[in-house]
Amino acid sequence: MTMLIRVLFAWGALLVAIAVPAKADPIEVRAGAATYIVDPATLQIDARDAQNERIPLMRGTGASGKVGVRQDGASWFWMTQEGQAVQIRAEGDSLHISVAGKPNTQWTWAMGRVSEGTWIVPDGEGMAFDVNDPFWRSTYNRNRCMGGTTALSFPAWAHLTNLRSVTYALDDGFQSKLCVQDADGLQANLWHEFGVGSEKLELLIRLGEPDPLAPALFYRQYLKEKGRLQTFADKNVKDMGRLFGAPHVYVWGDGRGLNFLDDVKALGIDKLVISYDQDPRTNRHIVGPDYLRKAHALGYLAGPYEAFDNGQPEKTADMPSAIWGADLYPSGCLRDAKGEIVVGYGNRGCYMSSKAIADHPKGFIPAKRYAAHRAGGASQVFVDVDAFGTFYDDFSSDHRMNKAEDRQNRLKRLEMGIKTFDLVQGSENVTAWSVDVAHYSHGTGQAHTIAVWPLLSDKRFNGYWPPDRPPVYFGRFTPTAEEARALFGPADRLPLFEAVYHDDLVSIDRWEFSLTKVAGLERLRYARALLYGNPTIWNLDRKDLGIYGQLLKRAYADFQALHGVNSPVALTRFEWLSSDRLVQRVYYADGRVLTANFGSTSWQGIGPQCVKAVGLRDGDRLICPPSLPAQ
Repeated sequence: MTMLIRVLFAWGALLVAIAVPAKADPIEVRAGAATYIVDPATLQIDARDAQNERIPLMRGTGASGKVGVRQDGASWFWMTQEGQAVQIRAEGDSLHISVAGKPNTQWTWAMGRVSEGTWIVPDGEGMAFDVNDPFWRSTYNRNRCMGGTTALSFPAWAHLTNLRSVTYALDDGFQSKLCVQDADGLQANLWHEFGVGSEKLELLIRLGEPDPLAPALFYRQYLKEKGRLQTFADKNVKDMGRLFGAPHVYVWGDGRGLNFLDDVKALGIDKLVISYDQDPRTNRHIVGPDYLRKAHALGYLAGPYEAFDNGQPEKTADMPSAIWGADLYPSGCLRDAKGEIVVGYGNRGCYMSSKAIADHPKGFIPAKRYAAHRAGGASQVFVDVDAFGTFYDDFSSDHRMNKAEDRQNRLKRLEMGIKTFDLVQGSENVTAWSVDVAHYSHGTGQAHTIAVWPLLSDKRFNGYWPPDRPPVYFGRFTPTAEEARALFGPADRLPLFEAVYHDDLVSIDRWEFSLTKVAGLERLRYARALLYGNPTIWNLDRKDLGIYGQLLKRAYADFQALHGVNSPVALTRFEWLSSDRLVQRVYYADGRVLTANFGSTSWQGIGPQCVKAVGLRDGDRLICPPSLPAQ
């Protein structure tokens, strides 16, 4: 080989080395008993446990090329080929991964492929999706996503086997989704949109013991360590004690009359949360100050349905809260990127811009409404939609707003109800991001929320006329076997949300799903409410109180017998005691242990749909739900 050829060869090799650096070595991070192995070039993550078994955690994203890893102390940093900035480090016994992406870009990252086990997901109250269950594989035959601030009641989930749990937790679910799809068994992936307020995706992964509550207990501990875990004591208002141990009732028709309150009191019910959604233009019976004063004197919480999200023309509006005045509607409507008004829920009017409302020069209308409710005698208020966790960009030149600002606007006006007006406050489907500004939630007690939405427009379920007794609330609904399992199947459910927030929020089913709504499932739901510590919800007028009054009385007495009337304590542990997962046990921080049998035969002296409680101050109790009264 001539000298020239040697030189050219050497230069060529050098250029190749400069243009395509050698692949970076895997990074090994020790955290607790596990070693996490990260490939910087592809972002594939595996782990080795104490037995040296390799466990897939995250699949590679396909990125490759220059990574330029640098280490600073116990942290590693690099850039991906696609331009994301990545940082990893140990945090306690978990691996902490931070990914910062370019604004307005989306990113998908798949969990490790699984062939067995169960996905433990806080879909509402909490779901257990067996990887190979034909029912769930059919349900997720296409990619279905759960929003990190909407369907997911908190942004953490886990894959559970008999050997271990692998927990995945986001610092914040804002602009993130957990997606599930059948691909030779249920597989999961994480989706995130980088933008204002979501510039970084912060993910923690932890190997742990095979605990069904693994993601909940991990997330609660994470919040506690960050100083972000509240309890009821942190949002105290003067009437908050009336909330604990109380059933929740929406009153309709003559349920808004003083005689209804007398009827309830005559049953011996001393605690009740009363809500009403009324329109003086169409309803014959209207709650007024005399009703609210009497309800308060009897020991009840009572107050109106409120909503700040919808705007409609005053003459045709279907609810008073949709009327904003000519100087705010339609000018305060959200507008999309094309400048078009964003049509409201159910094709009604428009979605109102939270910024337009906040910046209204004639005063903050939500504050005026809160003040009016308090002046009228309300001790509580239910604010629809605001806590649900769907946020909007507003492209109006008069009130430009991004999703992060929308979230802050909603938090501020919800906070006002508690801190400024001293009201007990509830909202729809309260999740982790909004827990601090609510005392109770109508909807978070529900699970597997994608099963709910189709029914609300189903002819078997729907109907809002007559307004004093809407069929959607009073009509009975008989589900198919598939619907019954999707809505309330006990073997697929577990109290994940309660394990994080039981001492911070009272969570209940949606108001369309009163205890007597779904035929054939009343006793099951009664038992589940006792086991999880979720009060029951009802839609009543005097007629239905006459039919179901004794059932309401029993539900009230049984719940208080097992859970008392004081501020709830933490839910600390959950077990499946039978292979079919129909016998379940829950532990509470004050020493109470509740066991429920959702099976069709007795289990160790506990009959079907019955609940046994030990550790009560007045001795052990066995409670079996009463039969539904004849109609």
